[in-house]
Parts: sequence; C-alpha cells; structure tokens
Amino acid sequence: MTKKVFSCVLIGLGDIGLNYDLFLDQETYIKTHANAFFSNPGFDLQGGVDIDTDACDIFKNKYSTKSYNLIEDALLENKPDLIILSVPTSFQLEAIKKIVACYKPKAILCEKPMGENLKQGKEIVNLCYKFGISLYVNYIRRCLPESKEVKNRIDNSIIKPPMRSVIWYSKGLIHNGSHFINLMEYWFGECLGVQIINEGRFLKNFGAEPQVFLKFNNCELTLIPAWEEFYSHYTIEIVSSTGRLYWGQHRLEWTKAEDDSNQKSNSYLAEKTEELLIESNRYQKYVADELHLAMSGQNSSISSGDQALETLRTIDRIESLI
Repeated sequence: MTKKVFSCVLIGLGDIGLNYDLFLDQETYIKTHANAFFSNPGFDLQGGVDIDTDACDIFKNKYSTKSYNLIEDALLENKPDLIILSVPTSFQLEAIKKIVACYKPKAILCEKPMGENLKQGKEIVNLCYKFGISLYVNYIRRCLPESKEVKNRIDNSIIKPPMRSVIWYSKGLIHNGSHFINLMEYWFGECLGVQIINEGRFLKNFGAEPQVFLKFNNCELTLIPAWEEFYSHYTIEIVSSTGRLYWGQHRLEWTKAEDDSNQKSNSYLAEKTEELLIESNRYQKYVADELHLAMSGQNSSISSGDQALETLRTIDRIESLI
C-alpha cells in the first residue's frame, strides 16, 4: 500500500524548528522539525515561516523550499494538511488564533506545553475543536520506541506493581518537568494525587522548580529538581515488584528480580541487565512517524491536545499548592 503523503508548513525556525541539527550529519541526527518532516516520505514540507529573514533564508537554502515572514501568506499559498507550530510558548495561543482566522488545516502539531498555563491550553484545545482541527503536542519522549516498549511491559505485567519511581529534572517544572509528567500519564494513566515536598526555587525564565510527590494508579512518583546551571540532568528510575527500570541520558536498562539459587526464600535483582536501544540522536524522527500514524487513523503514542491538557491540569494542581 502506498504511504499517504500529507503536505505541511513549519511555523517557527528557531532551535527545535531548524537549528539543532543544522550543521550535523542530517541522516545521523534528526533533532529538528525541519529535518524530520523533510526526510519523512509521509510528509511534503512545502514551506517555513519566521519573522527573522535570515532564518528564512537559511531554511530556504537548506531545504530548497519556500519561506515566508507571515503566517497568513504561507497558509493561503500552500494550503497544507498539517501545520507544525514551533514558536515560543508565549506566542502559541496567538499563533493558533492567526491560523484559524485564515485557514483550517487537518492537523496542528504544537510544541509542548501548549500555552503558558492551563487557561491558554484550554483555549487552544477549544479552538481546534471548534474548527475541526486534530491537535497534537510535541512531547517527544512518549514517541520514542523505547518508551513504547516500557508501556508494553507495564501493560503486560512484565514491569508489575507495586511500583515507585524517582525522576530527576532540571530547568523548571513546566519547561522540562512537564515532559516527565506527560510520560508518566502515558505509562500509568491519570494523576490521582499531588503533594508538595519542597517548594524549591522560582527561575526567572522557567518558573517554579518544586520537589513533588505524584500518585498514579500503579505507581508512586517523586519528582526532584536538579540544577541546570551546573549541568542538565534527567533520569527515571522505577522499582517494581518484578525488577528495576533505569533510564539515564545514554542508556535504558531493565534488571529483573530473580530467586537466589542458594536461598530460595529470597529474591534479588539479577546480575545481568537487559539494555534497550536508545536512539537519542534521532528523537524528532519518531515524532513525525507517530504523527503520520495518527493522521492516517492508526494507533499512535503521540500526545493529543486532550492528553497535553491533562498534563497542564496536573501542573496547575502542583502550582496551586506552592
């Protein structure tokens, strides 16, 4: 069966839109929307939009396609199936209002967290519902093959409750902590309870950075902030009744529990761990892959607008307690 091709326009030619892999081997590194949607045979990247003329020129020369300074010009000329919205959080709602005022695409992929707060997130979701636009949000981690594998193991009781988890994050709750909250909601479902352990500090550009306890149906989670000014730090550890999962910067490993051969009444973690492949250099590729599945009516792990709204609700509950 021939793969359906969706036309698309990229709005926002900054780091995640264009720059992260601009000077890298673009087959080995797929870290931007421009590269991911240009290289995916299921999409036809027809143009890019940015108020910065230099960024437009770089995009046009790199991908041999059109560029525009105005959203309206790009949409009315190309009439794309998909709009990839890669603009600053503070401009996401305004940009979607501009989009729906002049054109109604089949779908929008919005950068996380989908607005600056819950109120803006609700308005974005409602606008897309009003105009019949399918809304997706770029929570990258849930689109990775290893994330889908972990969910499969949880759903099939290979990783089995009771479970407790510790997650380290840095650079603000809504900016980066939201990634992990969304991922846990993907793995475990609705967040059932929130408790502040430590209010932490407030970062000028990234907001609150609290230490938080979150309760899910099959897992209790402690979210702990690190210090981005020293180095970025993001890890997940889950201890379950059947073993331990650890997801660090460069590795994902599962160590199962097994009976001690000398002491039948005791179980320990196995000496050998199972390492699951991580393709951290091509993460944006998997977002495009999962989005194509969703737009084709197939099962997909990509975050919908409604699922991203649940993450914003959880963040709002946390911030209301600080």
